[in-house]
Amino acid sequence: MACKVLQIPICVAIVCCGVAFIFQLVAVAGTGWLVISVGDNSEEVGLFRLCVNGVCTEYQMNDLEDWLKACQAFSILGLLTITGSLVLGILHFVLEDTAKVSVAGIASCAASVVFLIIELAVFGAETSSLRKVYNFGYGFILSVIACILSFVAAVLFAVGSRM
Repeated sequence: MACKVLQIPICVAIVCCGVAFIFQLVAVAGTGWLVISVGDNSEEVGLFRLCVNGVCTEYQMNDLEDWLKACQAFSILGLLTITGSLVLGILHFVLEDTAKVSVAGIASCAASVVFLIIELAVFGAETSSLRKVYNFGYGFILSVIACILSFVAAVLFAVGSRM
């Protein structure tokens, strides 16, 4: 099976998907969605864990509010669809007829954008009252960047399929 040379927009789309995957993986696994530091005390709130002064505990599923469960679900769905987009992008290297792969890549990127927008909107809306004390941390910001990169990748897959 021979690899072929891809068009530049497809190559950039694959890179965008790869970076978005890494960012979203760190966002899902990390604890820095909301952060507060006062003196020697620090607290980081994540989607799956809470850390206070460096001691982390995982949430108990029975104790979680529905909005946080929704954020967890949409975050994982976003991660999975970004992974699918990356795999579809890599398939461009080995397949001759890539028209259907490009359409699937566009759809997967678009789905990840929708999932991440829902995740970010729910998290932002539900934590708006806490932002007087907390600040958005790296997890939230990385998820925003992953959403933007997925959108850019969808556009680049579309441009590459037209060339």
